[in-house]
Amino acid sequence: MAQACPQCESSQVVNWAHHWKSLSKDAELRATDPEPDPYKAQWVIPIALGAAAALSLTSGSGAGIGLGILLGVVAAGWAAWIHREAAAREAARAAWLRLLYCKACTGRFPPDKALAA
Repeated sequence: MAQACPQCESSQVVNWAHHWKSLSKDAELRATDPEPDPYKAQWVIPIALGAAAALSLTSGSGAGIGLGILLGVVAAGWAAWIHREAAAREAARAAWLRLLYCKACTGRFPPDKALAA
């Protein structure tokens, strides 16, 4: 099904990501809305903190157990933050990949706003 621009009603609508990738590296339009970078989750620190928490918990002393609980909470919080940040970046990237671009008026819009042509 053909789609039309909601702003100018032109049928010269293409996928923004495909159009953006076809532009030359020094094109002005390419710099206005760059492709969002994927988030590279760094799981090394939360895993190391979790391992240190497990070792501290097995020590048997009160201080070791307290330290283990503290390290476990920090590791869980850090892992939750990494997961949330990765999900937010992935959602932004997916939204950018779905955008449509009108070649007539240079407007960008999501597919659900497009008119049927």
